[in-house]
Amino acid sequence: MAYYHPPPIVTPPPVPYQGPPPLPLECPPGNDYPTELFSFLEPAATLKKHGYVMDPLTDEEIKQKAKCRHCNQTIMNLTKHLQKTLQYRLHNPTPPPPATAYDPLPTLLMPVGSGCYEAKQCTAPCNYHPGGFDKGARCFNCCGYTLAEAKWCVTNNMHEIRDYGQRELEDCYQFHMTPSVFNINNLSLRAAVAIDCEMGTAVTGDSELIRLTAIDYLTGEVLINNLVQPDQPMLHLNTRFSGVTFPQLNEAKKKKTCLMGKAGARHALWRFVGPYTALVGHGVNNDLRALRWIHPTVIDSFIIEWNIIQEKKAAEEAVAVAAAAAAATIPVPAQEPEQQIQQLATSLEKASLAAEDVGGVPLPEETTEEPAEAAEAQPKKKEKKPKGSGDLSLKTLVKKYLGREIQMQGNKGHDSFEDALAARDLVHCMVMKKLAEK
Repeated sequence: MAYYHPPPIVTPPPVPYQGPPPLPLECPPGNDYPTELFSFLEPAATLKKHGYVMDPLTDEEIKQKAKCRHCNQTIMNLTKHLQKTLQYRLHNPTPPPPATAYDPLPTLLMPVGSGCYEAKQCTAPCNYHPGGFDKGARCFNCCGYTLAEAKWCVTNNMHEIRDYGQRELEDCYQFHMTPSVFNINNLSLRAAVAIDCEMGTAVTGDSELIRLTAIDYLTGEVLINNLVQPDQPMLHLNTRFSGVTFPQLNEAKKKKTCLMGKAGARHALWRFVGPYTALVGHGVNNDLRALRWIHPTVIDSFIIEWNIIQEKKAAEEAVAVAAAAAAATIPVPAQEPEQQIQQLATSLEKASLAAEDVGGVPLPEETTEEPAEAAEAQPKKKEKKPKGSGDLSLKTLVKKYLGREIQMQGNKGHDSFEDALAARDLVHCMVMKKLAEK
């Protein structure tokens, strides 16, 4: 049994939402609604397939999170193709022409204490900017490049892994299970809670939690609606998507309305969420990763819609297979050889007469104008959809099921309150739809 004895963390109340408050859900009486709602829960194996972390990281997995002090690549990413590369070079001593020899593999220097390093091979070079990022000018001091230009000032074959404190990596990257017993006075567990998080990017390249919203699924009570003070120095807040700015974050810290890091956010959530509380949201794995949280009870509208699409595809394929099988069993009348010869001769005669009428059949390369049918048949280049507008995005599904527009603030970014409420209403609509089909 997982027990949790929280540190003396003061959790601030939720910041009031500036729009209309969420209303309680109108659910039919009886057990049909909760039964249908919890039928959307997925087993751990399915959640894993969708990217959920279901077990705490091992010591070795945590060590693999260590990063190069220059390029911020992890040991895991730098070495994941190493064995395959070494095996290939072993079985193919000479590279494909025109190269005559393989380039030396990059080196990884790992601190082992007392100023000493252990050298290991890796597969990726070290690309980085030696200068800091100027938030005002929105470019790197060393070269003037912006983040969007994706160019590097320095490239070399030597990585130097940061020297971390004793528990620094574990505190930053370890995932924590929902405690079975949470030793706190104001515990108020709920049956289901809708959540949404917003993330920024730390100077280390990590995605870092910066805002959290949690709403009681049934009553609409706002449980948490706070900015989160990041655990790491931030490169940028992804304001275009997160909707969070540095002035807002500084003001929240000054007024003491922000949660203190991922641990403070988990502490706030565990007042309302026990192991059997259903977490409701869209792409909840992203929120749980940002919180470094393992929770087994999840209702994810992304997975629900994904399952609906897969079932539809399977049904269409079954119909196609059945139709093909039925067509294969229909007997086709056999033609006599004389009939086949007569049909062929008639076809050749018609083609010859047509060619005489137009003065001969032009060769394909002499065609100066492409037929309209051929032009239409050519595959058109797919237009890139804006981020968050895919077929399985929250924005698309809320429009499809609820006829509601969300995330309409443009470059001002998303609103975690709006998204949490939209995910809650979306799941409610999906439950009611299933009940109506019975």
